[in-house]
Amino acid sequence: MRHKSRLNSMVWRNLKWVCFGNSIVKAITIPVTLAMAWILSVIVDQAVSGEVRKVAGYSLFMLALILIYIAVQTVSNILICKRQSKAIHQCRMDFLEILLSNSLNKLFYADYGELMENLNSDLETLTKRYIKLYPNMISSALELIACFSFILFQSPVAAGSLLGISFLQFIPPIIVKKYMQINYDRCRDIEAKITNHVVEAVNGFEIIKLYGLKRWWQTRLTDYHKEYLSAGRKTDAVAAVQRSMYRLLDNTLKFGTYALMGIYAMLGYCTFDVAVQVIYLSSGLFNSVKNLFSTVPEIAVTQNAEIRISKWTAIEEKGEKGSSSVSTLSSNVPIVIQNLYYKYEKDTIIGGLSYQFDPDKNYIIQGSNGAGKTTLINLLTGLILPDQGNIFYADFNTPVEESSLYLFIPQHDPEFNYDVYTLFAMFGEDKQQILFSIAKRFGLTENVMKGNSIRELSGGERKKVFLSIGFAMQPKWLFLDEPSNNLDRHGKEVLIGLLSERKGTIVISHDDLLVHSIDCRIKLENGRIYDENKWTSTKKAANVI
Repeated sequence: MRHKSRLNSMVWRNLKWVCFGNSIVKAITIPVTLAMAWILSVIVDQAVSGEVRKVAGYSLFMLALILIYIAVQTVSNILICKRQSKAIHQCRMDFLEILLSNSLNKLFYADYGELMENLNSDLETLTKRYIKLYPNMISSALELIACFSFILFQSPVAAGSLLGISFLQFIPPIIVKKYMQINYDRCRDIEAKITNHVVEAVNGFEIIKLYGLKRWWQTRLTDYHKEYLSAGRKTDAVAAVQRSMYRLLDNTLKFGTYALMGIYAMLGYCTFDVAVQVIYLSSGLFNSVKNLFSTVPEIAVTQNAEIRISKWTAIEEKGEKGSSSVSTLSSNVPIVIQNLYYKYEKDTIIGGLSYQFDPDKNYIIQGSNGAGKTTLINLLTGLILPDQGNIFYADFNTPVEESSLYLFIPQHDPEFNYDVYTLFAMFGEDKQQILFSIAKRFGLTENVMKGNSIRELSGGERKKVFLSIGFAMQPKWLFLDEPSNNLDRHGKEVLIGLLSERKGTIVISHDDLLVHSIDCRIKLENGRIYDENKWTSTKKAANVI
């Protein structure tokens, strides 16, 4: 599928050299293992013959070979690990870039817990495919071919016997795979629910306190943890069964090989030194077969992780619901609403709305609670899509969620763990002077902006920070949802002054003080817009197209 290939190409582009490097390092083991088998058989043969000096010489040679191999492998692993860390970091950066290229609507409705699992566990699982699984498969296949060919050349009977009994290791992964995957997916879903539950408490702790919902929240969290523990115990049990099955098979294969090679040596199917070589190589052959089979459930896990992440890398199809379009920046960019409908569950919030916002005016939208003011501004900014109708910014070229014409300052301000200076620096040097100038107009001091994280600021101080950003960016359209909330008298006066200095602003507010800097005061009622001269009328809408 297209979105999967996009995701795979991103990961493969960053991790291909790590994959090749890990495969080569693991493959170096193969000639070393074969050489060790031959040297060991020579040592045993010389020891039986009583050649003490030759035994010592070959033993020293074998020790030197081991030390050289360990040194080469250690250096190679260090170099690969350094490159691997950079590649994984780049994968995260690329994925974040793809994630942020999604529409505002899709990001707005993102499940926080699921998204955190995608960013952390799923992406790590997917990169593991190229860092560990593919190199293991390649090196295991090469080791299997090399060991089997070496043994086959020495004794065809022994080679066939070992290959046959090695396939007993195919049983545990097949039995365990289904149960591992089911419990893994269940644990992932519960982890996402727990994350969401905790985040909801952080964002809404005032409501929990106000309405006495602490016991309900704790009970719900306890239920999630019980469910998680149940799934975790099953996962641990399945893993324990798998380990026990492998341990039983390992012992059976190891001691069975000893007995089998002894019988073959007694019957003359192979010489004693060949039997020693086969016994030494049997562990490598069995491990290579085991590694090939054990990757089956792990690859299934990576495929499921890829499916979960691919929702963010898919090319979105347009036009499934109502559409919103916007032109490139021009001197005259009105917002045109045509026959707009939006329902929440069974309730119609916006019904048949048509209106035009002119860029040379500032607007304030007022109305009763629940009238749909925030819904309308979310529709205008593309955070939510209409069920029917269209929103156009001047013409019909570009979706509203891809626009750079507007900036939206929502009612609730983000709480970052860094200070205002760090935040302002993200907007580039050309904007910093304007940002600090407006912030100082609001009364934000150097100590406030530099000495505290944004999370530690008061609600009014945070509001001033983000209003400074909104006005400093000088967008063609500026949307403000309850901008005077938490502001002191001075802050409101500065806000009124800033609104008076620009046009193309749409404000949602109950604060009548802001009306002094507004050109058009309109009311949203019953899903329709009325100007201030028609507030008492329900028959005629102003500026209706």
